[in-house]
Amino acid sequence: MSSLSRDLSAAVDSIDAGRLPAKVSVENGPHRVELDLVAGGPVGVSFDRLDFAAEGVNDKTPAELRGRADRVAGRLSYLMEPLAVVEHDPQGAGVVIRSQPPSQRGDVHAYYEANLRDDGHLTLGRVAFDETDRERHPVPCQLTREALDRLVDDLADVIR
Repeated sequence: MSSLSRDLSAAVDSIDAGRLPAKVSVENGPHRVELDLVAGGPVGVSFDRLDFAAEGVNDKTPAELRGRADRVAGRLSYLMEPLAVVEHDPQGAGVVIRSQPPSQRGDVHAYYEANLRDDGHLTLGRVAFDETDRERHPVPCQLTREALDRLVDDLADVIR
């Protein structure tokens, strides 16, 4: 039996290091995941962005979307920082989930940021905010292969 995480792992393994960065995309049943892969090896991966989509999701009310976002934040407890819903437009179709609190090294605060839409599409990335220039900069997410597998399978389980 195939799973989204196994399919993604096989796709990452098939990328020659000389072809990086590369976009890796897999589908399994109603789920699709796309990874902007920067580096990959037997132990871990580095990626700029992960896009996850689930067909057939349609949160009809802001409360349904908020509930799904809370479940995503609660489920992904193994990332570097805990996640929490930080922005929710009661009239809108999207929610922002972010590390709370962010990691801090010197003047730089780094955090995961995910945007979840009511149609089951989630985008995950990592951002660094530098106090010296007061600017947000995207930075690669670095996960072990095991954490990436778990992340993809957890998203497939929660966003369905």
